[in-house]
This record gives sequence, C-alpha cells and structure tokens, in this order.
Amino acid sequence: MSKQISNSWVAIFLTFLMLISTSATAVETTVPSESTTLPPKFIYYAKSTKLAGPGLILVDPSTNTTLYDEASTVPRAPASVFKLISSFSTLKYVGSDFRFKTKIFKTAVTNTYVLDGDMDPWLTSDIKLAKANEQRYLPSLISKANKSKAKSITIEHTGVFTRDLENLAKYLKIRRIAVKFRELTPTAATARATEEIGALQSVPVSKMVTFSILWSDNQLADRLARAAARVKYGASDQVALQNTFVAALSAYGINVIGLNAIDGSGLSRENKVSARTIVEVLMQIRKDPLFAPIYEGLPISGKTGTLKNRFITTAPHAVGLVHAKTGFINTTVSLAGFVTVGAKEYVFAVIADNLEPKLVARNRARETIDLMLGTITQPAIP
Repeated sequence: MSKQISNSWVAIFLTFLMLISTSATAVETTVPSESTTLPPKFIYYAKSTKLAGPGLILVDPSTNTTLYDEASTVPRAPASVFKLISSFSTLKYVGSDFRFKTKIFKTAVTNTYVLDGDMDPWLTSDIKLAKANEQRYLPSLISKANKSKAKSITIEHTGVFTRDLENLAKYLKIRRIAVKFRELTPTAATARATEEIGALQSVPVSKMVTFSILWSDNQLADRLARAAARVKYGASDQVALQNTFVAALSAYGINVIGLNAIDGSGLSRENKVSARTIVEVLMQIRKDPLFAPIYEGLPISGKTGTLKNRFITTAPHAVGLVHAKTGFINTTVSLAGFVTVGAKEYVFAVIADNLEPKLVARNRARETIDLMLGTITQPAIP
C-alpha cells in the first residue's frame, strides 16, 4: 500500500473517532430564549442577496446556544478564515515557544559554505522587513561567512525554502556576488560542515502566528501549517496537511465533516470547511491558553490589521467591538470571530462563497456583514 493511501486511511480513521466522541467544544442547536431574540435587521442582512446564500452561524458560548444558523454545516471555500485552522494546528503540534534555527558552516573547500536550517518560515533578504517584523535577515549569515568579499561563492544547503534562496541570490547579484546553490541531504550537510560561522534563531512561533492572523500573511501561514505536518507526520505534502488538520481538530472533538485542506493559507478554492466547524475552533481558541496567540492576532474592527478600515463608515458604533479573521478570494468573502454584545461575547462565522467574481460584489458582501454585526454590537459592561 502506498504512503499516500495509508495517510488517507489515517484521515478517515481520525474522522471516525471524532464522530463517535463527545466534547464540550461541539455547538448544540438550541432554540434561543425570548431574551436572546435577534433584531429583525440582523436577519434582514443575514438573508440579503448580497451574501448569495452564505454559511452563517452565531453562537452564545456562555449557554452553548445557537442564536442564528443558515446552512452552517455545508462545507465551503473559506478563503483566509482557513488560517484559523492552520494556526490552530501549528500551535498544537509545533508549539508556541518553538524557535527555528538556521546555521552557516565552513567546508573544506574555499568559498564554499553549508547553510543548514530547519525550514524557518520567516527568513528574509529584505532589511526593511527584518527591522519591521523581527524577521531574521539571511544575508547576515553570508556576510559573516564571506568576510573576504569573494565575488563567487557556493552555498550547499538543506532545510531552507527555495524562495528564500532565490531572494538571497537576488540580494547577492545586486552586490555583484555570483552564487551557486547545491542542495544536500541533512546527513550530507552534517558531513560537509567543518566549523560553524554563524546562526540565526527565529522569533517564537507564537509571534509568527499572531502576525499571520493580524495581517493575513499567506506564505507564513502556509509554511507554518506545513511545519505542523512535518512534526505530526514527517511530511509536508497535501495529504499530510489534510491529516494534520483533521487530527488537530479531532483531538478536541471538533466537527471535521467535509474538511478539505489544499494549503494552509486559504488561497485555494478547493479548501473546504463549514461555518459551524470554524465556530467550534474559535470556541476552543477562546478557552485554551495554548491558542492565545491566535486570539491576540485577531484584527479589531476599525482599529487593527485587516479590519482597520472596516466598520468605520458602515457600522461606526461597532468599532472596537468585533475581533475577527477576515478572508477573501475571487468569489468568497468571509469573516469569523467574536462580537461584543454588552456583558456577553458571541462567536460567529460567515462564509459567503457564491459571489460573482467582481470587486463590487465582494465589497457589497463586506458591507452587508459589517451592517449585520452592527445590529447586535453593544459596548462591554464594566
């Protein structure tokens, strides 16, 4: 039996375990009491044709009551809201305190070096990004190694992303340094290295997750998700990614029916997850300190990240009262997170994935979602 088929059976088995388990994370469909009846305007916007029949759910986690449900169990293309699941899996399997390392070594050959890393997802050759985000600056290792400023060097490497090497090559080319790359196995890299010259250690994974959620960094989210897959299954392909997400959510009894993972960023329309599953993930995030970096990164309406410019004109009274992950691709607009309603905090997810592939359609959907949430927001009661 091939490894891919074997991994697929792992996913099926994990899904089966989830189905027969029970957990406090699961959302129950309970009829809301009269005191929690939603404003008519909320329902008006929820049913607006501008959302084109979305998956939508609103839950009061204090009572585990579903206040509103519109096709919430249907798997949909979630766009960047999918980063909630990839970040959830990253924190579970990689850990919030983990730091990636990248080292450079001398070899027995002049001007030939070994670059040995563990797939740091946040290396950069852009000094501005390095300073702004505390990303580790890959050219600094080359400068330490190439003190003679040789115009031609060879870098033998393992555990470094191809794109990061390409960016490094561009950096060196501008400085008129020719570079040849040669990929090694980890074993060969260890054998070739003779003396450590320098090393970079990343910021903790928690900081990367928070940044990824706040600014919806696609590359970072995908790389972190694949790091989780390497830890869990020793591989980072699509099958391993799928199995990792299923395992992470199933461990908490979260519904994984219909979950399909193509990437960790949410860019592929073939990614699928239901609004109900997203809400169950959010509820676990809120109550478990392990996942605090995700909550800390959630953009705040009208104030931070990808929500900085939203709600200000559509629902100004909701500014500061919505903490949520945004998402969009060609035919999807999504939003999922927490909304302050007086003394309570509701959890919600909206995935409108049947929009026309036009900017105007996406903007109307965003506006409608903002207006809908604005009908229930109330400042927190001290």
